[in-house]
Amino acid sequence: MSRIGIMGGTFNPIHQGHIILAQESYRQFRLDKVLVIPNKLPAYKDTDELLDSKQRSEMVQLAIKPYPYMEFRGIELERNGPTYTIDTLRELKQTSPQDTFFFILGGDSLVSLHKWRSYEAILQLAVILCAIREDAGRKELEAARDRLIARVPEAEIQFLHTDLLDISSTRIREEFYTNPDLVAWIPSEVRAFIQEHHLYTIREGEVHGDGAH
Repeated sequence: MSRIGIMGGTFNPIHQGHIILAQESYRQFRLDKVLVIPNKLPAYKDTDELLDSKQRSEMVQLAIKPYPYMEFRGIELERNGPTYTIDTLRELKQTSPQDTFFFILGGDSLVSLHKWRSYEAILQLAVILCAIREDAGRKELEAARDRLIARVPEAEIQFLHTDLLDISSTRIREEFYTNPDLVAWIPSEVRAFIQEHHLYTIREGEVHGDGAH
């Protein structure tokens, strides 16, 4: 039996905040590996600025290459239509029924988890690891945890303590060519890939790049 972390996202682009989240999950909960799973068409996000899946996948693989316990999985990219967490968890559980899965998410996602498709089943299939800062929002997240456990008593929701970076993929897309301090938080191989393919250049209010849509 293995302890498997799951970190999903658009990774548009992946940055050091994602890497730190995976590192701390692996360390604090003694995971055997962390699966990094890019979304194809996330159901709950605006996809107007989403690069194609091939480019985002390449950036993820470049970013996690130095960490042998991080493993790229493209299972959501192979599905048609929007991707849902419950479908991914069911597929992983069917493939590896003896493993214990730990789904890694941020505080905002925990607060809104009750709105996700089949959230009760998500809570039954995986331990939830919620990233939390010691100095910010703990009471709100504890209340969200308690509400979810009241609805699904068998749920296990743990807090992951980490110094979250004040960085977002949205800011990176907007400021990649103008803010060196922000760009420094992107893995060097990913920076080189973005520059080589001229991604996230902004013209006339639109985001462009090879294959962007």
